[in-house]
Amino acid sequence: MKIKAIAICLLISGMLFAQDITLESPDGSPVTIHRDEYGVPHIFAESETGVFFGQGYAVAEDRLFQLELNRRGAEGRLSEVLGSSYLDWDRYRRIISYTQAEKQAQYDQLSEDLQNVAESYCEGINTYLDSVAVDPYLKPFEFFLLDIDMEPWTVFNTLSVIQYMALDYGSSGGTELDRLWELQNYGQEWFDANRPINDPTAPTTIEGGAAAEPQTWTYSGITVRNEIIEEYIAYREHLEELRASAGLSDTFGSFALLATPEKSATGNVMLLGCPQMGTPQEDTPQINNEVELMCPTIHVGGMAIAGIPGLMIGHTEHHGWSMTSGATDNIDIYIDSTSDATGSQYWYNDEWHDVEAIIDTIPLQFGGEDIFTHYRTVHGPVITSDLENHQLFTRKLTFWQQEYRGMEFYYDNWKASSLEQFEQAAADNWVMGFNMHYADQEQNVKYWHLGLYQDRTDGVDPRLPHKGDGSEEWGGLIPFEELPQADGTQQDYFANWNNKPVSWWNNGDNVPWIGGQHVTDIKDYVSPISQFTYDNLKDTPFNVNSHGTYQHALEFLGEAVRDENIVPPGQSGFINWQGIPSPHFDDQWPLHLAWEFKDQQFGIEDAGVDQSNVIPEIMILHQNYPNPFNPVTNITFMVETYGYASIRIYDIKGRLVETLVEEQLPSGQYEVHWDASDLPSGVYFIRLTGSNKSITKKAVLLK
Repeated sequence: MKIKAIAICLLISGMLFAQDITLESPDGSPVTIHRDEYGVPHIFAESETGVFFGQGYAVAEDRLFQLELNRRGAEGRLSEVLGSSYLDWDRYRRIISYTQAEKQAQYDQLSEDLQNVAESYCEGINTYLDSVAVDPYLKPFEFFLLDIDMEPWTVFNTLSVIQYMALDYGSSGGTELDRLWELQNYGQEWFDANRPINDPTAPTTIEGGAAAEPQTWTYSGITVRNEIIEEYIAYREHLEELRASAGLSDTFGSFALLATPEKSATGNVMLLGCPQMGTPQEDTPQINNEVELMCPTIHVGGMAIAGIPGLMIGHTEHHGWSMTSGATDNIDIYIDSTSDATGSQYWYNDEWHDVEAIIDTIPLQFGGEDIFTHYRTVHGPVITSDLENHQLFTRKLTFWQQEYRGMEFYYDNWKASSLEQFEQAAADNWVMGFNMHYADQEQNVKYWHLGLYQDRTDGVDPRLPHKGDGSEEWGGLIPFEELPQADGTQQDYFANWNNKPVSWWNNGDNVPWIGGQHVTDIKDYVSPISQFTYDNLKDTPFNVNSHGTYQHALEFLGEAVRDENIVPPGQSGFINWQGIPSPHFDDQWPLHLAWEFKDQQFGIEDAGVDQSNVIPEIMILHQNYPNPFNPVTNITFMVETYGYASIRIYDIKGRLVETLVEEQLPSGQYEVHWDASDLPSGVYFIRLTGSNKSITKKAVLLK
């Protein structure tokens, strides 16, 4: 009787992502969510309120736990659910982020239309949460595993995720202390030879540029103890380990390719976009998801991120765009001098100023709180210090408190009907450091190296820290029209892999340029092909042996768009209470392995595919007993039909520890014993995998 009840539950779970549904939006208009054969939501509505409400509902249905993880990672709230080992991450996120009052002020700066977008999206998420409260079968297993419930989603959660992604992928630099350590230990000759401000040998996206303008650079001569710098570098590495172990995005990079009519075999412009936001894995949902939004004022499809309304990369009926991280220095470290070893005051513009103290509270797992104080000066957050030598190290960001403006750009972009409108939207509101790639139906292509960057008229060597006494303040920011940019009249294709944009562009402290060899690989493949085809475009990832975590290939035909894409390992991140993934968890993985694309099904209102007869594979993995254990535990599992089954053990970082079972098994219940005598205490994961499903349980080894 118990097995039958489980089978019914799994059948319901399998149908969740197969049915077209109609909802009522907050303004009373209908919203339809069609899901295609890969589970991609195509959302059709009569208003902007409706279409973003539908997006919020669909992303909650697909990726409820990813929403929760994204906001907790962004807001410094991981310790509450993952334990005190994540306290360093939470504190750092609080240090470099914004207070609630600052977030409110930023939200108030958004246009009325964009506030409606954010609020409608939140309402969609919360409407789905209401369904979860009524039907526990809709609750992802991670919430059962962590024994938590999801709070309602707010516009401030959305702002936090925007700010996190903007900083993670749109900022570079801030390594002046690393460079200072090299200067202090290797000397000026080595430093200038190995850390040039402008490297003339670095491959560029814009070809044939002039040499960099000569400039005299100065440094204040401030020294910092080596051990202070080394401790800070180790601290940063520790934060990256925490990020990866929590399942947050941890890979920096992306590539893109633009082909002009002269390069194209058909005379049509083409765009390949391959953002890289984590290493694709079959059993882990990517940070990217795909969606199409259609209402009377907006029609756009492409890549979205759970927690942010709209699309970050994609295309409309008129144009398409993709982005890669810019890798240009837009963070500077300042050294502020304190009056004494308490660090309560710092010297600026010939007088002492009080250091701003912010008291923050981080909730902890199983109750309790971590109350800590972090600090700011006029230059920004204090990221580390050497109070014995009266030094505070602060972090100045070019787009501090301006990340929200990126959403204003996107909103205008989704509605743009010309290159000029797209470019004006970027000029008005784009602030983060990115390379932007654009193609449209008028057969235009254009590349920009976008962002807010210090104009360096202060003369301070950009590889080294600024002195914080007021004598080395920024002179200004580079105007939009002076940023590196080029169109299809200047060269027949543009390739970028986070590499240097143009020969005269200085990089600052984030040296040497990343992506140089990678972009050369793209050029070596593309350049010899005189008549570049759409198939050549799609073959680019294979020929450079690198995937994107979302990939789209676009050809603009004058009226229609040829569009294919892929989101490995799949669209949905939903895993039910028994550990059974959605049918669309990894169904794009075979495409990923075969270097293939699928049709985007853009503008097809009957894209839904009836999969109501699909019954997922049924397996049960019981909690190991005893648990916690030392050093032997028993693992019981059941498979309903004859087929492949494996039991593997993974550590907290996702590394395979041991394979206990891997064979074809008849239907029935099985028990295996795991002896962990040779392993250290800690949390481990037991994963039962069948032919197309996986279930995971957490085991605790205490010695």
